[in-house]
Amino acid sequence: ERREKRAPLDRSLLKGVAANSLGGVQLLLLESDELRVESDEAAQLRELAASVRAWRSAARAALDAPSPSEEELAGLLQQLSNIPVRLRERGEIQRSLASKRWLLSRRPALLSALEAARPSLEEVSGLCDEAAGLGLGQLPEVLQAAERAAAAEKWDERAERALARREGMDALRQLLAEARGLRVAPSRSGALQQRVDDAASWWARAADAVSGVTSVEELDTLLRQAEETSVPPADRAPLLDKAALCRWWRERAAAAFVKEGCRLSLGESLAGDGHYELTTPDGGWGAHFACSFCTGESRYETAQFMIGCDACDRWYHGPCVGVSKAESDAMSEFSCPSCAAAKGVPYKYAQGQPPPRPKRTRRPAARYVAALLCEADALRVSTPETEAMRPLLEAATAWDVPARALLSPSERLCGTERLAALREAVARADDLEVTPEALPLARAALERYDNWRRNEDTLRERPKEARRPSVSAASMAPSTQDCGFLSASAFPGDCLAAGASLLAEAAALGGGEEAHGLRSAQLCAALTAAARWRDEARVALR
Repeated sequence: ERREKRAPLDRSLLKGVAANSLGGVQLLLLESDELRVESDEAAQLRELAASVRAWRSAARAALDAPSPSEEELAGLLQQLSNIPVRLRERGEIQRSLASKRWLLSRRPALLSALEAARPSLEEVSGLCDEAAGLGLGQLPEVLQAAERAAAAEKWDERAERALARREGMDALRQLLAEARGLRVAPSRSGALQQRVDDAASWWARAADAVSGVTSVEELDTLLRQAEETSVPPADRAPLLDKAALCRWWRERAAAAFVKEGCRLSLGESLAGDGHYELTTPDGGWGAHFACSFCTGESRYETAQFMIGCDACDRWYHGPCVGVSKAESDAMSEFSCPSCAAAKGVPYKYAQGQPPPRPKRTRRPAARYVAALLCEADALRVSTPETEAMRPLLEAATAWDVPARALLSPSERLCGTERLAALREAVARADDLEVTPEALPLARAALERYDNWRRNEDTLRERPKEARRPSVSAASMAPSTQDCGFLSASAFPGDCLAAGASLLAEAAALGGGEEAHGLRSAQLCAALTAAARWRDEARVALR
């Protein structure tokens, strides 16, 4: 009509019209007519507009029909897949098709759920939501299902509040009884039933935990469940007492093994390499802390000067790594035993002994560890600490048996082989994280023997030349025969008393030729000859 009247195109008609709609296509065609230009695009648009009009007519006829078939609606949607134009009828066709499919497939499922004994709330709610979204919410079966689902949802809210408030068992059982009367199974009924079942079994498990052996995890679980199910405090008291004793025991076990300032557990410290960061509660450093090569039990060790490793930036007590203060002041670079071993170079400050090895724990005495394990057995609680401590105590006990055999009165320290075996045993004890009972005795025996050897070496040293009288000693004394490896003139004034003391000490050590080679026998012969010479000299001097 506008073309015949040659009226100009009103641009206001373009406002709010989408380009991919039928109106947009028609406006484009009007603009093409106004431009009086024929193009392929205009011809395609006319074909598209014609196909859209034909499809809309067919779609409107199908929608106006009382009961269009599913095949007809699906065919219309299939045709529309080739038409790139947005049409209102598309959504109507899709909803109509979805409604038909829901009525054919999902409606029987809803009817079956309503006839079932107790369908789940999730199933019924899902079917009702689908029907409401398709405009089928007024169907009788949908209304009935929605009513039942609303009752179940209301019960779920009450159950959730009851669980959150930790109401008593009577209230929970009352809720469960109400849930059994609902036609739809609520979603929280399982959790509520589990809470009731846990409470019912809690008493039996708690009784077993109090009277028998239980684990720390089981104790914690029982106490948590008692809190959740509102078990009376009087019924929880035995478990609380046992848990408190177990906690106290674990603190004592950790204090016995874990170094002061270490924030690791007993298991973590045993699994580590001994190089741990030690800090005070406020994150600082304590001057009384142990280093990696000592236990920190001796204040003499922790009071020594410290030396830093240039490779790992850790600090150690000088004596713990075999470094003297003079050596520390003189050196320009230092590598600790661990870094030296990692580099594959020998440790320079071992002083002929094996390099020191890191000590992972405080190395408590075997007697104290055995007492702790006895207490744990009396508590009848299985803890990770007991599982870690038993192998350590067994290793210390296995070391103790042969060491006591070497130190026993019936088989005293006799023979260089036995002495070497004792030194080797003491060296092996440095790898144990529990101090055997016989270790201090073995170290004391070795220290006594080393002191005896040093004193004996000192006695063998020739004293300085003393002023002699003009009378020849040869004319006054008997023959100065050689007295073993010592001669009479080699003894100072009190040498005989010192030698006698050494012989008595050798006898206490298990003396004899087996204990010290020929040294004690030679000393005995030399002292006997010296005493005889002294008696003869005194007679001559009179």
